[in-house]
Amino acid sequence: MNKKKSETGKFDYTQIDSFEKVLEFKGETMEQFQERTKGMDVDTIGYEKVKAIVFALNGGKNVKQGYYPWFYNPSRSSVSFSDCDCIYVGGGANVGARLLLEERQVAIYAGKTFPKEYSQFINATEE
Repeated sequence: MNKKKSETGKFDYTQIDSFEKVLEFKGETMEQFQERTKGMDVDTIGYEKVKAIVFALNGGKNVKQGYYPWFYNPSRSSVSFSDCDCIYVGGGANVGARLLLEERQVAIYAGKTFPKEYSQFINATEE
């Protein structure tokens, strides 16, 4: 895939609008991806997809600070690993700082464009 730049001179993430284009960005075909992930658990395949999506939407850069995508998750968990503190002072959810997107608008785009792939990773479903 041509790493096309927008009018501002930045990488144009909006040209990556399908998982096939994610793979194309990485130089991998769907057949290669399926062969590489054959026999893996559903959620592990989802994790491989999300890693590829984040890599592509970040223009091939690794990001140490950034944003998580926001999307509707029917399981009602907003993160892949949650916990609840059962003491009167509060509760919370914690998740490691991985799979971050560089900019807020890219995170919004990821959540709207790739909800099935994120759901496969978080909920271990193919739907």
